Amino acid sequence: MNMQKVDLYQPIEATRIGPAPIVLRTIVTTTSAYVAGGMPTEAKKVEDYVLISSLPKELQERVKTAIQALLTAM
Repeated sequence: MNMQKVDLYQPIEATRIGPAPIVLRTIVTTTSAYVAGGMPTEAKKVEDYVLISSLPKELQERVKTAIQALLTAM
């Protein structure tokens, strides 16, 4: 499997023509790395991103409202 590295804070352009995937699975390195046995560890976590436009309209609105609430609290 070919692992690609991208900056998740920048737009990602697809290389394939066609509809976008419903779910993107990413591996993120968290900032809470700690030292175990004298060696620093990399804290990696799997995150899934869902294509909001693939959801039913009512659920799209609920998700968008929840995201806006999270962003406001930051």
